[in-house]
Amino acid sequence: MRCQPSLFGAIATGMTVLAIAPPLFAQPMSNPVGLSDSWKISQQEITNLLPQTAVLIYVAPRENSNGGDGSPNNPYPSITAALATKPVAGTVIQLTQGIYSSATGEIFPLSLPTGVTLRGEPSVRGVNTLIRGSGKFISPSFASQNITILANNDDARIEGITVTNPITRGSAVWVEAGQRVIISNNTFVNSDREGLFLTGKSDVVVNDNVFRKNGANGLSAVGSSTGEIRNNIFENTGFGMAIGQKSQVQVTDNNIINNTDGIIISNLAAPTLRNNLISDNKRNGLVILKDRKGYPTPNLGTSSSLGKNIFRNNLGKDINNNSGVTQVAVGNQLSLDKVAGSIAFQGNTPASPAPELPSQPLRAMAVPPISPAMPTNTIEITRSPQPSFTPPSMPPRALPPSTNSILIEPLPAVPQSMPQSMPQSIIPPEPVVTTIPKTAIASSSNNLLTAPTEVLIDREPIPIIPPKLVSPPRSQPTSIPTSISPKPIPEIPPIPTTAIPNASTVPYNSRVAALVPTPAIDKSPYLVVIPANDQQTLNRVQSAVPTAKIIPSRFGNIIMVQGYPDRDRAEVLKTIMRSEIGLDARVVYQNSL
Repeated sequence: MRCQPSLFGAIATGMTVLAIAPPLFAQPMSNPVGLSDSWKISQQEITNLLPQTAVLIYVAPRENSNGGDGSPNNPYPSITAALATKPVAGTVIQLTQGIYSSATGEIFPLSLPTGVTLRGEPSVRGVNTLIRGSGKFISPSFASQNITILANNDDARIEGITVTNPITRGSAVWVEAGQRVIISNNTFVNSDREGLFLTGKSDVVVNDNVFRKNGANGLSAVGSSTGEIRNNIFENTGFGMAIGQKSQVQVTDNNIINNTDGIIISNLAAPTLRNNLISDNKRNGLVILKDRKGYPTPNLGTSSSLGKNIFRNNLGKDINNNSGVTQVAVGNQLSLDKVAGSIAFQGNTPASPAPELPSQPLRAMAVPPISPAMPTNTIEITRSPQPSFTPPSMPPRALPPSTNSILIEPLPAVPQSMPQSMPQSIIPPEPVVTTIPKTAIASSSNNLLTAPTEVLIDREPIPIIPPKLVSPPRSQPTSIPTSISPKPIPEIPPIPTTAIPNASTVPYNSRVAALVPTPAIDKSPYLVVIPANDQQTLNRVQSAVPTAKIIPSRFGNIIMVQGYPDRDRAEVLKTIMRSEIGLDARVVYQNSL
């Protein structure tokens, strides 16, 4: 009988030692994924692993306090204080309910070490655990950024919190190089730009999160990012998702509803979309922007692997394919009358891209005029052939690539106004096939690639497409710039009036205008501009953006198309101006003008 208390005491002592000793068997979660197949394990399976291997550090937000040791009864007063202890891989920083901000001692951005988990209340997606703030981060690929949390180390994990970054151009969470990063059961709300930004060679699983009311995008996936985006809600934001550059993320089982546009795909991106609900968006469900010949190449479903995406009640198009190449989309639910561009509803492979051509830097030189014998390469958006504009006698000069450290493109001097006389011999007559206005893009010289390079977010030099202006008919007077004395202009072969933008009445191009991102707030530090100041070019711009106008700048008078508080939407509009209107649009920071 006397041995029993000693035996029980020894057992209790042993259990206490195991509870407070460092986890001898807790190894860094160097690969919670293991092989690629085990990377697809369920949320519950991963969650169940944490209590067995984790070292718990507790945090409760308190103002003007430096105390705490991380225990449940004496938590650290801030996440910053917990991170200052340099937690090892396998550590879980457990947050209690409250608001974590600079007022409680947080220093942003909060950078998660390798293998460390930042956890609040996963069961309610962190509705009572809010992290709010912003700090400078120098991105290797995107320069200075305003972010709240940096999850840039392998095996980092964020779950059960609400994150917001209300600062101008603010992003909530940024992942650039992290492998096997998990972003799970969180709420991303009211950030000025996006909730989550994936770039570089990041490999991330983003599951069971809510993205709502973010200014630009719910989620941006660019660079060479990979991973899975599944079971999330993207609601009431600018673009639900923006996927660009060379991203190859898997987009599965998401609800993408009530945004301006559901998903925007650009550049050389090759995402895979399966079993998503894309519904009730104010414009388009899915937009594929034009880039190089054969790109982008999204996988929207094939005969051997059905897409099973549901497009429903989108006010514009369900799928708006502006890539200029046929996209394969098999096994999706959509309305055929809400499809624009060439879509194949059967096939075993997505669109086959053309070989990538190495881009060569362009020297600033005048583009030679287009020869009448050169073929015209039109952009086919709908299934009807489109007319083209007549090229000007003096196209604008090709621009050199940007050398600015903050990735803002410099403007050249504004091209001079058209000469006093326009020889009739340089204006090749072009037959009009249909009455629908459409800009045609022509190959200009051997110095220009026949297919444009990446233009949305990549900073590679871009071949400049010379704009094609329309000559007025004989019955209309030609507007002459005030800087040139009026002189008679030689007669020009008449062109049907359906293809002529008139200075007083600009035809509204509703198809292109539907692609133009709308500004979210009044602040507009990023301006989309065109280095020209003639009325005909302005007419062409106003056909898609009626509010465009000519403004003065240190480069001379230029056309300001539209301004945005974030660069992402400005880049989208720049792409539309180049690919759809055929004008040399640039993104500049307003203070540089």
